[in-house]
Amino acid sequence: MALIASIGVLVASAVAISQYSAAETDTFASLQRSALEAESAANRTLCLLLADRAKNADRRLGAETDGTAERFLADGTEHTVTAGERTVSVRIFDAVAGLDLAGRNPARQLTNPKLAKDEPREELIARLEDYADSDDLAKPGGMESQHYRSAGVPVLPRNRPLQFREELLWLPGAGKLYLPSENGVLDAIRLIPPEKLRALTGRPNLYATPAAVIAERCALTAEESEQLRNALELWRKKRLPLAESLPPGLAGKLEMNFSTRESGAYTIQADASSPENPGVRLRVTVRPVTGSRSFEYYEFFSY
Repeated sequence: MALIASIGVLVASAVAISQYSAAETDTFASLQRSALEAESAANRTLCLLLADRAKNADRRLGAETDGTAERFLADGTEHTVTAGERTVSVRIFDAVAGLDLAGRNPARQLTNPKLAKDEPREELIARLEDYADSDDLAKPGGMESQHYRSAGVPVLPRNRPLQFREELLWLPGAGKLYLPSENGVLDAIRLIPPEKLRALTGRPNLYATPAAVIAERCALTAEESEQLRNALELWRKKRLPLAESLPPGLAGKLEMNFSTRESGAYTIQADASSPENPGVRLRVTVRPVTGSRSFEYYEFFSY
């Protein structure tokens, strides 16, 4: 009986291992396929965006549009694109969004006279200034090389402009003020192009900047922040213009600080995941150039 029981346990173990291996293989294969399908959906979305731009020269966002045809605008509205056997969710955002920390004085974007001074923000501003400047003089509340060595991080600060936006999270305290989104992207901060690529300059886009950053920049109350979130949701789902869903004073305040026109630089997000099949989420950034010598390429490409 003991032998039979042992054989039964071995058979059950073999079956379980086989099932686990099959599930692991299916998961890996699904992820590999979804990467290709997400890239295909992003390429298709770029073509649809270019077609929309060719038909509609006015690139204002949040305004009523004529006709019932689906519009492809950089306002974060969800679209679906079929790629292979998978339905991919895609969104288009303006790439000129969030706080601009590029250059020698990144802390200028964190300084806001409308906000009451608080110690965590003042410390982050000082640490960011010390991180990007070329000297070794620590500002009050800041950190220079000796402070990072004491903290066990001898390779900081950079003492040069930031090369990528996620560097902000290396600064102690930054993660408490600026968290990555649910997608794992630090979209509160604008993309920082590497050398030889044009900077993403201009006023941040209202429809691509996180609501928390908008609330901070405009010093919105909790009630106004909730009104803004609801208004953006109504626009993306029911195409109700913000001017009709927001109080006039709040709408005017937003337009003073943020752009409501496309800049010409776009971030396309393609999400190939689903409850049934694991998949990847792809984000690409492109600045389309139209004309006989146009050449499209993705300046930023990340899964």
